[in-house]
Amino acid sequence: MSETSHFSFAEIVELQPPLNDRLTRYMLENFGVTLKLRSPHPVETLQVQLWTNAHSKYNSEGNWHAIDLPYKTTLNDVHSFEGGFFPTSQGQYEYTYRLRVEDDMESWQWLGLPPHNGKLHIKAPSEAMPWTQGPSCVGVLPRLYIGNYIAASQADKLGVDAVLNMAEELTLTYPPEADIAYCKLGTADGAQNPIDDELLEKAIHWIDDRLTEGRRKILVNCRAGIGRSGSVMVAYCFAKHPDWTYVETVEFVWSRKPSIYPHRQLQESLERLFPRQVKR
Repeated sequence: MSETSHFSFAEIVELQPPLNDRLTRYMLENFGVTLKLRSPHPVETLQVQLWTNAHSKYNSEGNWHAIDLPYKTTLNDVHSFEGGFFPTSQGQYEYTYRLRVEDDMESWQWLGLPPHNGKLHIKAPSEAMPWTQGPSCVGVLPRLYIGNYIAASQADKLGVDAVLNMAEELTLTYPPEADIAYCKLGTADGAQNPIDDELLEKAIHWIDDRLTEGRRKILVNCRAGIGRSGSVMVAYCFAKHPDWTYVETVEFVWSRKPSIYPHRQLQESLERLFPRQVKR
């Protein structure tokens, strides 16, 4: 696609990143985009979207999906739309853009055909990410917390007396005098990797056992305290609130820690393990 493209209702002035690019980003690093255009139509009637098959907080299954790009500013009759997402898995993905005027589903215009999609290579998380700079320990339910590896490694300093480690690549040890109950149920990082039903059940039972024995502060951790531990926290809340739907459960956990993301097939697993009665 040329830098300037014309449609019946808009002229694309600038696109960053453009299509046909081959980009590399880190997992959990913001992938930001900007689309600038001119249009005879009022800016409030224009809708601009990024489309991608990359895994994200809102797309644990890795399907093609839309990400709205909100209107930001106008300068010299050029309207800017900006947005983006945080990739939650390593791998090779693609992206493209589309726009329309008003709410006419038939008026969507795509910027380029699939062979011209941008290519997006997502690498493992960078060691410079914010969650590597210090402990993170966030309460979700009474006595139940979610956190990163640094928080788990400093459990005694944070008053944590039970740690459930979901990171297969990380191991923790504590001195006997710390009296910290510890369990490792390691699983692979990245939203593209489903968490086994058996592992989810074991995690839920382990948390219940620690609550029953009177542990004061139970921490579920992984490397970043976002994906694997976030998925287990969603699973626990779903299991303990039989009147909640999966969506309601995820939104509740997001209300406590917005950065968490579910792993692929988590909804399918939880609805199989803890079926809901059909509401009439």
